[in-house]
Amino acid sequence: MGLYIRTMLARRRTRQRREGVHPPIGILLLALLLLSLLLLTVQRVRPKLSAYAVNQVQYEATTMMERAAADCTAELGSIRMVQSGTDGAVTSLTTNAVAVSQLRTAVVQRVYDEIGALESSRLSVPLGTLLDPQYLSGIGPAVPFGVTALGCVTADVESDFRAAGINQTIYTVALRVKADFAVQGLGKTDRVTVSAKYPLEETVVVGEVPMIAANSQ
Repeated sequence: MGLYIRTMLARRRTRQRREGVHPPIGILLLALLLLSLLLLTVQRVRPKLSAYAVNQVQYEATTMMERAAADCTAELGSIRMVQSGTDGAVTSLTTNAVAVSQLRTAVVQRVYDEIGALESSRLSVPLGTLLDPQYLSGIGPAVPFGVTALGCVTADVESDFRAAGINQTIYTVALRVKADFAVQGLGKTDRVTVSAKYPLEETVVVGEVPMIAANSQ
């Protein structure tokens, strides 16, 4: 009986070898085909994902910088200091150095807090939007991308004079906020610098331009 069983097992193994009982060739070919399609899809959508992700990060970061500047400006108040002569004419326009320093510090801290929320958020774009935005927009699985802040956030105050008609000059003060980001998606990393300019003060000076105007950067 034992000899008979061993003989049957030997015949079965021989028949299996003859019939080619190995990992089916069809499955291997299908796997290779799917892998090739996946690689081609990645190569096709990677540049589009990069452009979309950079634009999205620029929009989100600019919005967050402007919101931070608006909130901090509302809390701290005006930074402008105007001095006039006995005849009422403006003799100097300056910025309060202490107020400027407080504003810059507050804005940078607020932007850092907002960046933390941006880095931890789940950013993605539907695959159909990348393949054919005209017909497949919003369709398909989400393709994720990440964003990381690089370096430090800077905030500087800029002032400027410009003509505004006969014997009139506009004096403007604005806050410039900058930050660098790395955007990662499908194995590609892009570096983008986001800059937002938020107006702080605007004064129309009638008559001669004042002799003194402090930038206070």
